[in-house]
Amino acid sequence: MLTTAPPITVTGMELTFRRDLPGFKGARNFVVAPLGDGVPGIFAHLRCTDTVYVQGGVPLANLTLLVTSPGILWNGYAVRIDNAMVDDLELSGADEAGLLAIVHPRKPLAKSTANLYSPIIVNRRTGFADQLVPAATEQEVGWSVRTPFPPDKDDETLGAR
Repeated sequence: MLTTAPPITVTGMELTFRRDLPGFKGARNFVVAPLGDGVPGIFAHLRCTDTVYVQGGVPLANLTLLVTSPGILWNGYAVRIDNAMVDDLELSGADEAGLLAIVHPRKPLAKSTANLYSPIIVNRRTGFADQLVPAATEQEVGWSVRTPFPPDKDDETLGAR
């Protein structure tokens, strides 16, 4: 078991998922790039460079997701990575592991959510990645698929809701 390192600043890099991103058949190769003039920050686009298929084999052009480094916005955010994923991603320590949470933007912004239950784990050295899908429930993990975003700054825990 490995507990992840502190939050990362999102910089540009190529990612190779060890299996298809759940829900997107064929989605394995991505480019993650910070939003706005290439300056590293907390938000980035995760753009797939493969031909991707969704339900019924319908091709999806330009799959792009909004991601963030959750530890910057949610104090104490951490996940446990089992040994099989550590081996698969070739992680040699927690300092190599980066986390990305998929953000689901909505209008108004207060209705947006972030998936803190199943973050994307990135080996910052190799670019290998995978989405963690815990065997435990949201209550056991302590984080939700639909965590309110942006976090409520008055909430001291900024954790599971």
